[in-house]
Amino acid sequence: MNASVVLPVVVACLMAVASVGVAVWPASGFARGYVDRLEQASEEDAGRSDAVGGSGADETADAEGDAEGGAVVGRIAEVADAEAEPTGAGGMTAVTAVRVRSRGLLERSPQGVLAAILCAATLAWGLSRSAPVDTAIALPVVALLGVAGSVDAVCHRLPDRLLGSAGLWLVVAIAGRSLVRLVTVESVHAALWPAGRATLCALGAGAAVFAMWLIPASGMGLGDVKLCALLGLWLGYTAVDWVVAGLLLGFILAGLVAIGLLITRRAGRKDMLAFGPYLATGGWLAWLLAMA
Repeated sequence: MNASVVLPVVVACLMAVASVGVAVWPASGFARGYVDRLEQASEEDAGRSDAVGGSGADETADAEGDAEGGAVVGRIAEVADAEAEPTGAGGMTAVTAVRVRSRGLLERSPQGVLAAILCAATLAWGLSRSAPVDTAIALPVVALLGVAGSVDAVCHRLPDRLLGSAGLWLVVAIAGRSLVRLVTVESVHAALWPAGRATLCALGAGAAVFAMWLIPASGMGLGDVKLCALLGLWLGYTAVDWVVAGLLLGFILAGLVAIGLLITRRAGRKDMLAFGPYLATGGWLAWLLAMA
C-alpha cells in the first residue's frame, strides 16, 4: 500500500484514541475540580452574605454589608473568571450563585462514553469521506467540546481552559498544515488563504455573538462568545458558509429544546438555557456536512 495514503489514516486513528483519553482523564478531572471550586466559593460567599444580613440595621452595618456583599460577588467572580464566564444572562447581569445539576455527568465513565461516541462517529465519517487530515485535526476539538459542553450543562459555565486548549490545538494544527502546503507545489495564496479565512471567521463569529451579549435579554454569555470564535476558527478553515451553518444549527437546536421544555413545563420563561452544548453540537454537525 501507498504510505502516503495509509499514514494519515493511522495518525487519525491514533488521534481518536488520544482524544478519548484526554477527555476521560485530564479534561474530565479538571471539569470536576472546576465545578467543585465554583460551588465551594458560592457556598462560602452565601454563608458570609447570610451572616452579614443578620448583623444589624444601622448605617454602619449597612455599609459593612455592602462591602461584604461586594466581596461576595468578587469572590465568585474571581473563581469564575479564572476559567470561564457565565453563559447565562448577558453582559449586564451580575455574577450569581452557582447552581450545579447532574454532577455525575462529569465523571470519567459518562465522559468516556460521550467522547468515544463523538470521536468514533467523527473518525468513521471523516475517513469515509477520504479526509484523514481534517479528521485528525477535528478529533481533539470534538473531544474537548464534549467536556466543555458537559460543564455548561452542569453549571452554566464554559471553562476557558478547555476552550483555550482546543483553540491552541487548532492554531498549531492550522499553522502546521499551512506550512506543509506552502513547501509543496501550492502557491502562497492557496497555502495561506485558508488560515487567514479561519482567523477572519473566528473574529467575525466572536464579534457577532459579542454584539448579542451586549443585549441583556439575549441570554448569551462571554463563554458563548469564545465558543463561537472557536467554531469560527475551526469551520472557517473550510469555508465561511460552514461557520454560518454551524452557528445557525446551534441556535436552532437551542430554540427547539427551549420550546420543548416550555411545552412540557420543565422550564419557565425566566429559566436560563445553557447554549454551549447546542452551539458545540451545531458546529460538529456543520463539520460533518462540510466533509460530505
